[in-house]
Formats: sequence, structure tokens, C-alpha cells
Amino acid sequence: MTSLISYLAVSTPLLLFLSGTPSSAWATRHLQQMGKLCGTLSIMAVLTAGLSGIGIFYQDSSPVSVADNGLYIDRLSVIMLMLVAFIGAVVIRYSRHYLDGDPGQGRFFKWLAWTIAAVMTLVIAGHFILFVLAWILTSLCLHRLLLFYPERQGARIAARKKFVFSRLGDCALILAGVWLYQVFGTLEFRELFALADKPVADTGLLNAAAFALVIGAVIKSAQFPFHSWLPEVMETPTPVSALMHAGIINAGGFLVLRMSRILVQAPAALHVVAVIGTITALFGSLVMLTQTSIKKSLAFSTVGQMGFMMLQCGLGAFSSAMLHIVAHALYKAHAFLSSGSVVDIARAAWAPAPRDNRHPGELLLAFIAALGLTVGSAGLFDLTFREEPGIVLLGAILQMALTYLLWNAVAHQTGPAQIGKALLIAAGVSLLYFALQTGFLHVLRADIAGQMPIDSLFDSVLLIIVLAGFFTILMLQIQYPGPAAAQVWQAAYVHIYNGFYISTLANRMIHRYGSKPVSLSHRHSGGMPQ
Repeated sequence: MTSLISYLAVSTPLLLFLSGTPSSAWATRHLQQMGKLCGTLSIMAVLTAGLSGIGIFYQDSSPVSVADNGLYIDRLSVIMLMLVAFIGAVVIRYSRHYLDGDPGQGRFFKWLAWTIAAVMTLVIAGHFILFVLAWILTSLCLHRLLLFYPERQGARIAARKKFVFSRLGDCALILAGVWLYQVFGTLEFRELFALADKPVADTGLLNAAAFALVIGAVIKSAQFPFHSWLPEVMETPTPVSALMHAGIINAGGFLVLRMSRILVQAPAALHVVAVIGTITALFGSLVMLTQTSIKKSLAFSTVGQMGFMMLQCGLGAFSSAMLHIVAHALYKAHAFLSSGSVVDIARAAWAPAPRDNRHPGELLLAFIAALGLTVGSAGLFDLTFREEPGIVLLGAILQMALTYLLWNAVAHQTGPAQIGKALLIAAGVSLLYFALQTGFLHVLRADIAGQMPIDSLFDSVLLIIVLAGFFTILMLQIQYPGPAAAQVWQAAYVHIYNGFYISTLANRMIHRYGSKPVSLSHRHSGGMPQ
């Protein structure tokens, strides 16, 4: 059974590598055949990934680790493998229609298949060297996709920035590997994780390795201030954006999850992850509110979501982070692939809630109702702050979202029926959230590090800052929407819209010793959009 699971898992990326083996010249001459080849093999990859997942969950035993092949296959890796295979197949199928008639379609399929295969290899790698090689190959293949239209100046600049950031992350990962080998004497994941719980002689070197891993993960997941390339790669075809935002961007989070048993031995490194994740989540959420472009809004949404995922990792809520990766990947793939119709859908569904003459008790009532739903749902699944502080904290942030939902329902004043419907939706979301959290916690308990206790002053202060930050975002949505915004918000809007000019600064730094600096900051000198 173990051998069969290994063969099924390793055949998944091999199928995609196989579909990308034809030369670019052949692929360009045979567009239809290339599309059918990639489409067929991607479906087969979904089947092999699914069967390997069924095998892992069915046998319910220790991870499959085949030293000869350098694999490490457990529940964490097969969940990611199935996710990447599914999204990859959807993106390949979408690309057949999206690029129909484009002379470069065959070449696009070649590099798309290799990019997906590289990500698949990364998630089943059982040796740190293989993991790093797949990590680098993913970046190099994605670089070719970002330059699919090389004549577009914006695409060249964004790809160059991404390339520079990625090489910094690669160096961090290589250094982490060197230091891990010096500490543990091995780079095999099975042996590393077995030794991680035992005392080590050189804790300083272990901390250095942990910080290097964190740097690699932060850069890969476009965390602040390394995020600026992500909103600028909109010159690429939509399928690339979908794959990048739904799959590749999750590699940094997967690195933290895979190495969680190492990172929990260096709490300071996880504290850094939590702080960076908090800053990125709040930054991305705030900038997203000001964007007028659908793709830009989705890009900053991804920045914020990846920050939130890193915050979960920093708090030790690793199973929650994995759930976040799965949910965000599926949502963002759909969002990008359907971005052409988002405007029409939003226009049909949008109904502005009145902000004038609102009674303060409405917000308090919505808050109390949301609090009751989240506390009741958490209690139903026996989730307490003492045992699972990370999950409960995330539940508190969910409560803020439900507060806004219920407050809007009251604002429309459409009668008890609509308010009751909103309450049912909020209750369903709350129950589903805690049910999924409990499920992932149970499924991944043996494959990742356990929840870290919140027992230090730093942890307590960080939790307060996180809650205060998201509460501020909630109040901004309630108090300062649209043209009726206060003068302070109007003045800050331009700077927030431009992401506080981080992208401009990054462009100048990267181009200082190269070509003439080109600013990609979409400066917006006017007021808020009407």
C-alpha cells in the first residue's frame, strides 16, 4: 500500500512535466495538440493525486517517506497536492479558451505545465535539497509566464522585481539548509522532524536557521514590504494570475507548515512571522478598500489574506493556516477566472446601506448578536481559548465580519424576514467556520506542530494589537465609505490608494544599478471615486 501511494504521488507531477517536454517550437506549431495533451494529463494528475490522498487517509498511519525517492507524503502534503492538481487542471482548461487563437498558446501551455509540476514536486519533497530545487524551479517557470508578453514594459518591470525578490528568498532557504545540516546532521524531513523535539547543542544556529526559513517564507508569500510585485503583474494573462494567487503564493505558508516542528523550537522566529503577518494583513485590507480596479483589488486582497495566514502560523494555529490556504486558493482561483463578470455581478447585487441618522444601538445590537453566534459555535465544538487560542482569536475576527453583515441587514430596514435571513446566514457561516477548524485540527494533528500556548506578555500584546487593528478596519468600513468620507480619510485616501508608495521605492532601489527607473505607482491625484 505504501509503495502504491508513493507511485501515485510521484506520478502526479511527472504527468505535468511530461506534458511540458515538447519544445516551444513544436508546441507553437501544434497548438491544438498541445492543449489537448496538457488538458488530458492534468486530469490524470487530478486522479492520481486524489487516489494518493485516499490511500493516505485510508491507511491512517505514519507518513509515507521513501528515502530513495526523496518523498515525504503525509496528510498535509496530499491535501496540498490535490489542491494544486485541481486548480492546475481548471486553469489549463480555462487557458484553452482564454488564449484561443494566440500564436503563443502552445508555449504558454509548456511553461504553465512545468510551473504546476514544480509546485507539486515541492509539496511532496522529502529532502530539503529537493524542496529548494523545486522552490527555485517554480520561480523560474513562473518568470517565463510573467514575460509571456515581453513587449509590455509593465510586465518586464514587475517580472524583474519578482525575480530579484525570489533570489533573495532562495539565498535565505539555502542558508537555512546549511545551518539545519550543521545542527541536525541530516536534511531528510523524516529524520529532521524526529530530531526536532530533542535538545540541540547549538540553539543559536537553530535560531538562525529558523529565521532564514521565515525570511524565505515571507518573501515567497509577498509579505510587507516584499509585496509590491504582486499587484503589478496584471499584464500577464488571467490564467497566470489565477494560478499565482491561488497556488504559487501559498508556497511560503506551506514552508512554514512543513517546517513547523523546527520553527516551534525558535519562538522568536514565530513572533516575527506573527508581527509581519499582522502588518501585511492590515496593510492589504486597508489598501484593498481604496482600489478601483478589480484585479488590483483582488491582488491586495491576496496580500492581506497571505498576511492573515502568516499571522495564523505565527500564533501557532497551523491547522487554521492550512484551512485558510485551501479556502483562499479555491476562492481566489474562481475570483480571477470570473473577474470579467465581477463588475456586472457586483452592480446587480450592490445596495448601499444608509449611513446617515443611524442609531448607535444598531451597531451594538449587531455586535451582541455576532458575539452570541461565535461564542455559541465555538462552545458547540469545545474550542476554548486555553487549548486553542489561535482558533478562538480568529473566531473573534470572524465575529467582526458578522457584525458588519448584520449591521448592514438592519440598515436596509427591509423587515424581520430579511433580518432573520441575515441571522441564518451568519449562524451558518459561524458553524461552518468552527466545524472546518475542528476538522482540520483533527486531520492534521499528527503532521504539524501543536498549538503554542499564549503565555507571554508579547503574545498578549500582539493579540490586543491584532484585534484592535481589525476593529479599526471594521470601523473604517462603517464610518468612512464613499464620497461622504471625513476630511481625514479624504486626505489619507491618495496615499493609501498608492500603497504608501512602497512599490515606487522598491522600483527605484531595484533599478538604481540597472535600467532607468520606471514608476509603476498608479498615482491618483483626485479625490475618492464617485
